[in-house]
Amino acid sequence: MTRPPGTRALHRFRALALLAAFCVAGAGSVPEAALAQRKPAERPAKEAKGKGKPSANDVRLARAEEAFARGSIEEARYLLERIPAGSLPRASEEAAAFLRAAVTAGPNYSAALVEYLRAFPEGKRRREATLLLAKFRYVEGDYGAAENLLSIFSPGVEKDQVGREGIVTRGLAELARGDAAGALQFLLSAEGDLKGTAEEEPYYFAVSQAALRAGKATEAMDALKAILDRHAQGDYAPQALYAMGVSLETLGRAADAANVFRQVAQRFPDSYEATRVRDRGIRPGSTSASALPIGGGFAIQAGAFSRRDLAESLARDLRQAGVGAVSVKQGSESPPIFRVRAGSFASRDEARALGERLRRERGFSYQVVPR
Repeated sequence: MTRPPGTRALHRFRALALLAAFCVAGAGSVPEAALAQRKPAERPAKEAKGKGKPSANDVRLARAEEAFARGSIEEARYLLERIPAGSLPRASEEAAAFLRAAVTAGPNYSAALVEYLRAFPEGKRRREATLLLAKFRYVEGDYGAAENLLSIFSPGVEKDQVGREGIVTRGLAELARGDAAGALQFLLSAEGDLKGTAEEEPYYFAVSQAALRAGKATEAMDALKAILDRHAQGDYAPQALYAMGVSLETLGRAADAANVFRQVAQRFPDSYEATRVRDRGIRPGSTSASALPIGGGFAIQAGAFSRRDLAESLARDLRQAGVGAVSVKQGSESPPIFRVRAGSFASRDEARALGERLRRERGFSYQVVPR
């Protein structure tokens, strides 16, 4: 079965995975006997004797919130079922209504979210409900509907986890709908929102997939290196390493690609990506599988400029000269310096050989730098 583009980039969103499982399977409520075996050990709250003390229903709602946040959907549902309808004040009732919709099992899941959005037009949980509904539409394959729902999330304004997840999912929906170039442009515009956050890893993976499908292997390499540099043992590392091999193939670097594929099989032997490597007929061995350290190695620096347009012009010249893995790196100085880097090599000698070729053939000056 062919997976839609970017589907695997949603797997870290734990709540979605759990909710989708209930929806797709059409799971009903848990049998009472089974639930009694594992129902939460409620700490009964004393009935409020004085003003300001929480009631038993307030405690149940707070604990349902905690259970939902950690992905314990059944526990959250059990606690919510013990709160009688109409027993909470309006503000708390809205929170309860959102949670009831979010933990609804079976085919009524999306309808419950839509009803929450209708009933609470000024609700504090509307963004979360919209994100959940959009993710459900995405899982269903209705990418256009998902993208429309996610239009409320925009680069440059999102400051919380819900907003950041909304941006990533919006880019994935656009990619799955078939607009790889548009998805890449949108995702790149959101780098400032996602870089350095808890959602950074799935964000860069989404960027890499959009770049690959848009035929921009160099941009895909940059995004994948960001994952492998900063999240070497993260959830996306096997996928990123495999995609790195695909990108190298696209750039015509077959030997480097084979080495990276071997690294996938060696470092993540039980992963789905390792199976894909074996399907290619590549087996881990005592070859130079570790000779291309992702996030390490050497490159040449062909120039450093105070203006990005000059750096981009040199980068274009290098690409026209047939050089691979060309990038423009913005430094952290103020004002920033834009450095033009090229190549990805296991040794200084290999990088120097490229630099010397470009010096002889094109008159470029260079220096060898760590990658």
